[in-house]
Amino acid sequence: MDDSQPWLQTANRVLIGVGLAINTPLLVMRIYTKIRLMRKFWWDDVCLILAWMFSLGTQAIILYGFGHAGYGIHASQVPLSVLSTYRKCMLAASTIYVPALAFAKLALLMLYYRLLQATHPRYIYAIYAVGFIIAGYSIALSLALIFGCSPIQKSWDMTVTGSCINISGVYLATAITNTISDVTLMLLPIPIVWGLRLPVIQKIGVLCMFGVGFLTTSISIVRLATLMPLVTSQDQTHDIALAAIFINIEANTIIICGSFPYLRQFLRYHAPRWIEYSLSSRRKYSSTESPSAPVRKPGLTQLQDDIERAVNHTDGMASVEGNIERGPREVL
Repeated sequence: MDDSQPWLQTANRVLIGVGLAINTPLLVMRIYTKIRLMRKFWWDDVCLILAWMFSLGTQAIILYGFGHAGYGIHASQVPLSVLSTYRKCMLAASTIYVPALAFAKLALLMLYYRLLQATHPRYIYAIYAVGFIIAGYSIALSLALIFGCSPIQKSWDMTVTGSCINISGVYLATAITNTISDVTLMLLPIPIVWGLRLPVIQKIGVLCMFGVGFLTTSISIVRLATLMPLVTSQDQTHDIALAAIFINIEANTIIICGSFPYLRQFLRYHAPRWIEYSLSSRRKYSSTESPSAPVRKPGLTQLQDDIERAVNHTDGMASVEGNIERGPREVL
């Protein structure tokens, strides 16, 4: 077989290796921080662990696909036996990737729930609604992928007599629904944060902390753009290669974004000098800009403390809200 896109196979291996080298230690750090330091291991941690397991399975299948299932090779050059393996890999990777994304999104929703249940009870209904929608379409898409052909074997063996739905359309629907849910998760906390009595720059900072899924949303949109041509493509084995690369990027990013917010809490315990150095540097900069100005704790740093305190003490949100309301008197 002529390897039509060898650079994609190399890029795929590098992305998987680098991604796992980053997201796995970060996930371990998050679990350690939640269990050992914060003593608040909860269902959101379970969801993120499951998301990591499913994303790992997805990437393993894609890696196998580039080496043994014709990914990146023109369909005219792929033997029928390899084409059958290609369809098996597509079915398995797609079916496993749906719950990977679903569990990662549910983990973020659970964080929203813990932060907002005391101060914004009305938003809890919106969180429940979004959660049920994500769970519902994920189950529906998984069933459509698994039982899209009758008999199921026809999904990968075209010699079997039977019928199939438009599987390429299901792949596209999966990408579209996940992109929409990513945007929804990114927009959900905006009305709450924008209503806080904070300077605009601090509001933007808090939105960045809440909207850790912005990066995955951008990647999801790019992945959708690469998947759309597959619906009408006559050369899917070749055209799937670029989309697979972005699937690998997204599969790693959802774990990194879910684990990264707990890095500061981890460093505060194991490398407090790093945190102190960051604060002292900001204080020196502040005193240089205005020598007569009093030294204050950076507003965004206090907001990080408030969020960490909220996650660790879900029943203490009233005091957290009070601290946030004093935000206008803080400076970045």
